[in-house]
Amino acid sequence: MRDVRPVFIGALIVAVLAAGTFVAGTRVGDPRSSGWDVVEDTADELRRDAAHPVSEEELVRAAIEGMLSVLDDPYAASLGPEQAGEIRDLIDGSIVGIGVWLRESPAGLRVTDVVDGSPADRSGLASGDVIVEAEGRSMRGVGVGDAASTFQGAVGSTMQLLVERDGETRTVRVERARIDIPDVEARMIEGNGYALLRQFGRGAAEELSEAIDGLLDRGARGVVLDLRGNAGGLADEALGVADLFLDGGVVARVRERGEPERTERADAETLGAFPLVVLVDGGTASASELVAGALQDRDRATLVGMTTFGKGSVLTVADVGEGTTIQYTTAFFYTPDGHAIEGEGVHPDVPVEPGDEDDEQLDRALRLLGG
Repeated sequence: MRDVRPVFIGALIVAVLAAGTFVAGTRVGDPRSSGWDVVEDTADELRRDAAHPVSEEELVRAAIEGMLSVLDDPYAASLGPEQAGEIRDLIDGSIVGIGVWLRESPAGLRVTDVVDGSPADRSGLASGDVIVEAEGRSMRGVGVGDAASTFQGAVGSTMQLLVERDGETRTVRVERARIDIPDVEARMIEGNGYALLRQFGRGAAEELSEAIDGLLDRGARGVVLDLRGNAGGLADEALGVADLFLDGGVVARVRERGEPERTERADAETLGAFPLVVLVDGGTASASELVAGALQDRDRATLVGMTTFGKGSVLTVADVGEGTTIQYTTAFFYTPDGHAIEGEGVHPDVPVEPGDEDDEQLDRALRLLGG
């Protein structure tokens, strides 16, 4: 069954001109062949007679990659079993990594939280540490989104970090592992509620709703929703999160090829009319940009921080058979006022650079709430 989830074939004509060039012979194909018949005939030809043996699996993968490459889509890719598994695990609340949450700072990537029992925790990393280098690459001035590829890797692989603490640096080697993580972390700060939404996994909207309800029950005057470093997730969960704060009306506009623009709308039920500030940065991407853009356009929240990543595309991940999974863009989403997110990002109402040691962005958000 084909499982679909909303997340160069070039021609080379060689002229044989040089003397002494040997041509073993020619074979004339069936002139009636066309379209996919030509592809199949080519594969048969190469498997049978190419000097370097090639398997059917290799030819199929090459054909798929060739088709994806002509889409002019930076997100189009053929995923191996491990990559496809990582996407499904991420949706279900599991990631492969070392178990740290980071934010950008001038000195490097500052550790804001460490997952209990994770490789980072076992290696002695702690909140407040600054990762100056990762795998020999300087992290000074590097955004969380840009640094993500450096931290990615297979389960069991190790990475080397240069970590600064209290003015002293040390080298730490950390092994990547599969880590189960909660989507939401919530607490009270100075009479206000703080909710960190790490990703839009399955059930994230319900989990966030329960967390904010708990903060309001504890007397929170307002809420800071932290979307920094949130790289996205399920589109339905993003719409559900926006729905928690918007009393009806448009949440997002979606444009698909050959289809009229579609509007996604919120229902009339919300968590309440409390003051809301949303934290964003360069690692805020995709589904989290949909939420940030909706709350900004609808004047429901003040955005504080840095311009977001700029990924306004809706990806489809499809199992096409024989262990092959592909991903490609099927639509683009826009803010309620029609602002493009792809390549543009969402600009904060109150730009605040990340602090070196203190969390200047969170401090500003709390001051806006009167904390």
